[in-house]
Amino acid sequence: MSRQKRKGDGYERELAKWLDDQLYGGGGQIQRAMLSGGGRNLGGGGMADLVGTPHIWVEAKRTEKFKPYEAIEQAETGIDKSNSRDIPIVMQRRNQMKTEDSLVVMRLEDWTVLYRCFLWATGHETIDPHDEDIIEFTPEEDDLFLKDKLLSSNLKLVVNNNGSKETEEKS
Repeated sequence: MSRQKRKGDGYERELAKWLDDQLYGGGGQIQRAMLSGGGRNLGGGGMADLVGTPHIWVEAKRTEKFKPYEAIEQAETGIDKSNSRDIPIVMQRRNQMKTEDSLVVMRLEDWTVLYRCFLWATGHETIDPHDEDIIEFTPEEDDLFLKDKLLSSNLKLVVNNNGSKETEEKS
């Protein structure tokens, strides 16, 4: 195994551990994908570098000469070939950097979807340019309103309301 491959594999493992610790308290939910880095692509579809990251396709890069457009296109190609609906992102860091100092790169359109969900979940009004509806949400509103709004959008929202989590998704 080449030095570069070992560095990349190591970064995928450390990134999975860091994200798992931050998001799930180290429960092992996020892991490095088996055969990450090429061997898994023999069947044609490929897969993200990390598993356990719902709706996000993670392409991990540990390099000094980062090429963001090539990296995001690699993730998009994997998504297309595997018929996934995940959002492609690239996580990158250089040598001698801490994992938490990694960069996250994504297309502006995808970032806008995530930010709209965040704004919506925190009670801010947003306008979806595709349907001109105002999306307004406050955790105190009744469940039927929330379900109707979610069913009329392409959003997935997890609301943490006093420690209890509820998930609604457009089918």
